[in-house]
Amino acid sequence: QVGALADTQLAALSILQLAALNATNLSALDETQMAGISATQIKGLTNTQLKGLSTTDIAELSATQVSALTTGQITAFATTALQALSTTQVAALSTAQLGALTATSFSALADTQVAALSTTQVKGLTVNQIKGLSTTDIGELFDTQIAALTTSQIAALSATVIGGLTETQVGSLQGTQIASLTVSQLDNLTTTSISALTATQAAALTTTQVQSLSDPQIVAYLGVS
Repeated sequence: QVGALADTQLAALSILQLAALNATNLSALDETQMAGISATQIKGLTNTQLKGLSTTDIAELSATQVSALTTGQITAFATTALQALSTTQVAALSTAQLGALTATSFSALADTQVAALSTTQVKGLTVNQIKGLSTTDIGELFDTQIAALTTSQIAALSATVIGGLTETQVGSLQGTQIASLTVSQLDNLTTTSISALTATQAAALTTTQVQSLSDPQIVAYLGVS
């Protein structure tokens, strides 16, 4: 009979009353009813209830409702549920919510979802999440997102992933990011990527980094103007 409840009646339910609904009852709410659930009520939903939501149910949540979810609730979502989040919903996630996702869950996000992340959200990604990025994942990041990575996050990227950066992504790296690259990471940069460095970026390389460059890389490096 949940579907017969008016929006005002649903909004009047206490956290305990709403939490008493089984997953099937909650999933039976229509879009208008779902939209009427307050942020406080959202926080009171159990993991079992959330796991019972369909991808359609997830899509009906407003950005405000999504941002109200606790980190524990976010981690209760299955991969398919996370992938059902719209770009607006993803953009509403706090750094704490994003940081609660496992590396596997974060890596499973679609390219459009990753593209929706703000530079603040990107800076908040954990080292484990960064370590879990593949060359495909890193290719989904905009230049502005690459430029927002902290030196700790840059250090967490595998040498293979660094080698997978596009020329424009390499060109977006800040001087401090370039100076933080390990010898192994530099070794995986293509000569084309090194040639794409600006004079300012090239100047950011330390003597140790320059000495570690291969002969072809040195030629490319010396050609930077």
